[in-house]
Amino acid sequence: MRYGRCVAVLVSLAALSVILPAAQADPPAGAGAGKVAPFTSVGGVSAEEVLIASFTPFYTGEPVDPCTSLADGKILFPQPGSTCTVKPGTKVIVPLPGVSCSDAELDPFFAQTAAGQRACALANLRGPEGVVEVMVSVDGGPPQNVLSDRFLTITDQFDVLSQPGNPFGATPGPTTVVAAGYIGVLRGLPPGSHTFVVSAFNFGAPFTGSWTINVVPGAGH
Repeated sequence: MRYGRCVAVLVSLAALSVILPAAQADPPAGAGAGKVAPFTSVGGVSAEEVLIASFTPFYTGEPVDPCTSLADGKILFPQPGSTCTVKPGTKVIVPLPGVSCSDAELDPFFAQTAAGQRACALANLRGPEGVVEVMVSVDGGPPQNVLSDRFLTITDQFDVLSQPGNPFGATPGPTTVVAAGYIGVLRGLPPGSHTFVVSAFNFGAPFTGSWTINVVPGAGH
Protein backbone atom coordinates (compact mmCIF):
# COMPACT_ATOMS: atom_id res chain seq x y z
CA MET A 1 0.00 0.00 0.00
CA ARG A 2 3.33 3.12 -0.70
CA TYR A 3 1.36 -1.20 0.60
CA GLY A 4 5.37 -0.12 -0.26
CA ARG A 5 4.74 3.42 0.22
CA CYS A 6 1.25 3.19 -1.06
CA VAL A 7 0.45 -0.25 -0.08
CA ALA A 8 0.00 -0.53 3.56
CA VAL A 9 0.08 1.58 6.56
CA LEU A 10 1.70 -0.07 9.56
CA VAL A 11 3.51 -2.70 7.51
CA SER A 12 7.14 -3.72 7.91
CA LEU A 13 9.26 -3.68 4.75
CA ALA A 14 9.52 -7.44 4.90
CA ALA A 15 5.77 -7.59 4.38
CA LEU A 16 5.74 -5.43 1.28
CA SER A 17 6.11 -8.39 -1.04
CA VAL A 18 2.99 -10.38 -1.85
CA ILE A 19 1.53 -12.07 1.22
CA LEU A 20 -0.67 -15.03 0.38
CA PRO A 21 -3.79 -15.62 2.43
CA ALA A 22 -3.27 -18.22 5.15
CA ALA A 23 -5.15 -21.49 4.89
CA GLN A 24 -8.22 -21.44 7.08
CA ALA A 25 -10.69 -23.91 8.54
CA ASP A 26 -14.42 -23.83 7.90
CA PRO A 27 -15.59 -20.25 8.47
CA PRO A 28 -17.51 -19.50 11.67
CA ALA A 29 -21.25 -19.02 11.83
CA GLY A 30 -22.22 -15.85 10.03
CA ALA A 31 -19.21 -16.09 7.72
CA GLY A 32 -19.24 -13.52 4.96
CA ALA A 33 -21.65 -11.27 6.83
CA GLY A 34 -18.90 -8.91 7.96
CA LYS A 35 -18.76 -5.60 6.15
CA VAL A 36 -15.95 -3.07 6.29
CA ALA A 37 -17.03 0.42 7.31
CA PRO A 38 -15.04 3.66 7.07
CA PHE A 39 -13.06 4.37 10.24
CA THR A 40 -13.73 7.80 11.73
CA SER A 41 -12.99 7.63 15.46
CA VAL A 42 -13.23 5.20 18.38
CA GLY A 43 -12.50 5.84 22.04
CA GLY A 44 -11.25 9.34 21.34
CA VAL A 45 -8.78 8.13 18.67
CA SER A 46 -9.41 9.74 15.29
CA ALA A 47 -8.68 8.39 11.81
CA GLU A 48 -6.08 11.15 11.41
CA GLU A 49 -4.27 10.00 14.57
CA VAL A 50 -4.28 6.41 13.33
CA LEU A 51 -2.82 7.48 9.99
CA ILE A 52 -0.08 9.53 11.68
CA ALA A 53 0.77 6.62 13.97
CA SER A 54 0.82 4.35 10.93
CA PHE A 55 3.33 6.35 8.92
CA THR A 56 5.63 7.59 11.69
CA PRO A 57 7.59 4.28 12.00
CA PHE A 58 8.52 4.47 8.33
CA TYR A 59 10.53 7.60 9.16
CA THR A 60 11.77 6.68 12.63
CA GLY A 61 12.42 3.00 11.97
CA GLU A 62 10.89 2.06 15.32
CA PRO A 63 9.49 -1.49 15.63
CA VAL A 64 5.74 -2.01 15.49
CA ASP A 65 3.72 -4.52 17.50
CA PRO A 66 2.04 -6.87 14.98
CA CYS A 67 -1.14 -6.61 17.09
CA THR A 68 -1.14 -2.93 18.01
CA SER A 69 -3.74 -1.99 20.62
CA LEU A 70 -5.14 1.56 20.71
CA ALA A 71 -7.63 3.46 22.89
CA ASP A 72 -7.10 1.23 25.93
CA GLY A 73 -7.87 -1.91 23.97
CA LYS A 74 -10.96 -0.61 22.19
CA ILE A 75 -9.15 -0.73 18.82
CA LEU A 76 -6.87 -3.35 17.25
CA PHE A 77 -4.55 -2.37 14.40
CA PRO A 78 -2.96 -5.59 13.08
CA GLN A 79 -0.13 -5.94 10.57
CA PRO A 80 -0.54 -8.15 7.49
CA GLY A 81 0.06 -11.81 8.15
CA SER A 82 -0.62 -11.43 11.86
CA THR A 83 -2.88 -13.50 14.10
CA CYS A 84 -4.34 -11.45 16.96
CA THR A 85 -6.70 -12.22 19.82
CA VAL A 86 -9.23 -9.68 21.08
CA LYS A 87 -12.27 -9.58 23.30
CA PRO A 88 -15.78 -9.12 21.85
CA GLY A 89 -16.61 -5.53 21.01
CA THR A 90 -13.08 -4.63 19.88
CA LYS A 91 -13.03 -2.58 16.69
CA VAL A 92 -10.55 -4.06 14.20
CA ILE A 93 -8.88 -1.63 11.82
CA VAL A 94 -8.50 -2.88 8.25
CA PRO A 95 -5.21 -1.44 6.90
CA LEU A 96 -5.69 -0.09 3.39
CA PRO A 97 -3.48 1.83 0.93
CA GLY A 98 -1.92 5.13 1.94
CA VAL A 99 0.79 7.54 0.79
CA SER A 100 2.90 10.18 2.49
CA CYS A 101 4.99 13.07 1.20
CA SER A 102 7.60 15.02 3.15
CA ASP A 103 10.29 17.67 2.94
CA ALA A 104 13.04 15.05 3.45
CA GLU A 105 12.49 12.69 0.51
CA LEU A 106 13.15 12.62 -3.22
CA ASP A 107 10.55 13.05 -5.95
CA PRO A 108 7.84 11.93 -6.36
CA PHE A 109 7.38 12.06 -2.56
CA PHE A 110 8.99 15.46 -1.95
CA ALA A 111 7.15 18.68 -1.17
CA GLN A 112 8.14 21.58 1.07
CA THR A 113 4.91 23.11 2.33
CA ALA A 114 1.81 21.63 3.97
CA ALA A 115 -0.28 22.42 0.89
CA GLY A 116 2.37 20.95 -1.40
CA GLN A 117 2.66 17.77 0.67
CA ARG A 118 -1.11 17.32 0.67
CA ALA A 119 -1.26 17.72 -3.11
CA CYS A 120 1.72 15.37 -3.51
CA ALA A 121 0.16 12.63 -1.37
CA LEU A 122 -3.19 12.82 -3.16
CA ALA A 123 -1.55 12.88 -6.57
CA ASN A 124 0.42 9.72 -5.76
CA LEU A 125 -2.61 8.02 -4.25
CA ARG A 126 -5.10 8.87 -7.00
CA GLY A 127 -2.86 9.04 -10.05
CA PRO A 128 -2.93 6.46 -12.86
CA GLU A 129 0.06 4.71 -11.28
CA GLY A 130 -1.42 4.95 -7.79
CA VAL A 131 -4.15 2.91 -6.15
CA VAL A 132 -6.58 1.61 -8.75
CA GLU A 133 -8.31 -1.24 -6.90
CA VAL A 134 -8.88 -2.25 -3.27
CA MET A 135 -11.13 -5.14 -2.26
CA VAL A 136 -11.76 -6.70 1.17
CA SER A 137 -13.23 -10.13 1.86
CA VAL A 138 -14.29 -11.12 5.38
CA ASP A 139 -14.52 -14.80 6.37
CA GLY A 140 -14.60 -15.95 2.77
CA GLY A 141 -17.46 -13.66 1.85
CA PRO A 142 -17.79 -11.76 -1.43
CA PRO A 143 -15.17 -9.04 -1.99
CA GLN A 144 -16.22 -5.53 -0.97
CA ASN A 145 -14.95 -2.57 -2.99
CA VAL A 146 -13.52 -0.01 -0.54
CA LEU A 147 -11.80 2.31 -3.02
CA SER A 148 -13.98 5.26 -2.05
CA ASP A 149 -13.49 8.70 -0.54
CA ARG A 150 -15.75 7.52 2.30
CA PHE A 151 -12.70 5.57 3.52
CA LEU A 152 -10.19 8.36 2.81
CA THR A 153 -8.37 10.30 5.53
CA ILE A 154 -5.90 13.15 4.96
CA THR A 155 -3.75 14.38 7.83
CA ASP A 156 -2.69 17.88 8.63
CA GLN A 157 1.06 18.40 8.36
CA PHE A 158 2.85 16.66 11.24
CA ASP A 159 6.43 16.47 12.49
CA VAL A 160 8.68 13.44 12.86
CA LEU A 161 12.38 13.01 13.55
CA SER A 162 13.66 10.86 10.70
CA GLN A 163 16.36 8.44 11.77
CA PRO A 164 19.33 7.13 9.74
CA GLY A 165 18.42 4.06 7.71
CA ASN A 166 14.69 4.70 7.91
CA PRO A 167 12.53 2.58 5.54
CA PHE A 168 11.49 5.55 3.38
CA GLY A 169 15.05 6.81 2.90
CA ALA A 170 14.18 10.25 4.27
CA THR A 171 17.10 12.52 5.13
CA PRO A 172 17.73 12.15 8.88
CA GLY A 173 16.57 15.06 11.01
CA PRO A 174 13.39 17.05 11.65
CA THR A 175 10.85 16.23 8.94
CA THR A 176 7.40 17.54 8.04
CA VAL A 177 4.91 15.08 6.56
CA VAL A 178 1.38 14.86 5.21
CA ALA A 179 -0.23 11.45 4.73
CA ALA A 180 -3.34 10.40 2.83
CA GLY A 181 -4.80 6.94 3.04
CA TYR A 182 -7.82 4.71 3.22
CA ILE A 183 -8.83 3.20 6.57
CA GLY A 184 -11.55 0.65 7.25
CA VAL A 185 -12.89 -0.97 10.40
CA LEU A 186 -14.69 -4.20 11.31
CA ARG A 187 -17.18 -3.99 14.15
CA GLY A 188 -19.23 -6.60 15.98
CA LEU A 189 -17.21 -9.69 15.11
CA PRO A 190 -18.78 -12.59 17.06
CA PRO A 191 -16.66 -14.96 19.17
CA GLY A 192 -14.60 -17.31 17.03
CA SER A 193 -11.84 -17.13 14.45
CA HIS A 194 -12.16 -14.65 11.59
CA THR A 195 -10.02 -13.96 8.55
CA PHE A 196 -10.07 -10.92 6.31
CA VAL A 197 -8.14 -10.51 3.10
CA VAL A 198 -7.20 -7.24 1.40
CA SER A 199 -6.46 -7.41 -2.31
CA ALA A 200 -5.13 -4.30 -4.00
CA PHE A 201 -3.55 -3.19 -7.25
CA ASN A 202 -1.34 -0.14 -6.88
CA PHE A 203 1.83 1.27 -8.37
CA GLY A 204 1.61 -1.30 -11.12
CA ALA A 205 1.71 -4.31 -8.83
CA PRO A 206 -0.80 -6.56 -7.02
CA PHE A 207 -0.89 -7.01 -3.26
CA THR A 208 -2.74 -9.57 -1.17
CA GLY A 209 -2.62 -9.47 2.63
CA SER A 210 -4.31 -11.79 5.10
CA TRP A 211 -5.18 -11.21 8.77
CA THR A 212 -6.60 -13.63 11.37
CA ILE A 213 -8.56 -12.29 14.33
CA ASN A 214 -9.57 -14.57 17.19
CA VAL A 215 -12.43 -13.11 19.22
CA VAL A 216 -12.33 -14.62 22.71
CA PRO A 217 -14.43 -13.48 25.69
CA GLY A 218 -12.19 -12.06 28.40
CA ALA A 219 -9.15 -11.76 26.11
CA GLY A 220 -6.75 -8.82 26.00
CA HIS A 221 -5.41 -8.50 22.44
